[in-house]
Amino acid sequence: MDIIIDAFRAALFAGLPVGVFTLAIVWWTLNKGILLEASDPKALEQEMKALKKGKKNEANSRDFVHEKWLKFGGGFYGIVAFYTYTVVEVTEIADMVMNVGGIISFLQQLDLGVIIGIFIEALINFIKAMVWPVYWMSAIDSERIWLWLVITYLGYWQGMRVAQLLKRRGAEGKGPSSEGRE
Repeated sequence: MDIIIDAFRAALFAGLPVGVFTLAIVWWTLNKGILLEASDPKALEQEMKALKKGKKNEANSRDFVHEKWLKFGGGFYGIVAFYTYTVVEVTEIADMVMNVGGIISFLQQLDLGVIIGIFIEALINFIKAMVWPVYWMSAIDSERIWLWLVITYLGYWQGMRVAQLLKRRGAEGKGPSSEGRE
């Protein structure tokens, strides 16, 4: 029974968020034309590897989100690293704002020292994200880390598949990315 509870927790706290995060980034990347291949997962993975190595056409301008994803390695590792970075940063910023009494108090106390501290914390969080397996193993209260990893990968894979499906439907004029809508 414990394995079922662990699987449910892993799906809720790892698989689902990583799947949605993957869906958002890959769908956005496909729709911006940064990644062109949406026919099958293998072709998409090859395209991501080429993008990471900078072999893609420079006319396809990348933005902050795509640069971060690629800086974290692209693919599954990059998605989970970027997700980890986002979770850690948002949590720390929310904690910082709440600890000083809210957004107004935070803005009133904002000075050069605070900005430097935020920058240093962002660098530390970048390192945490790069070694995300270590970060999540210490954060997850489970003896079945392998189960969490498998479910997280399944979430990533499903997010990729749904992004490809949405892109294809959009290209056929049946989905959210179709041209000519008003």
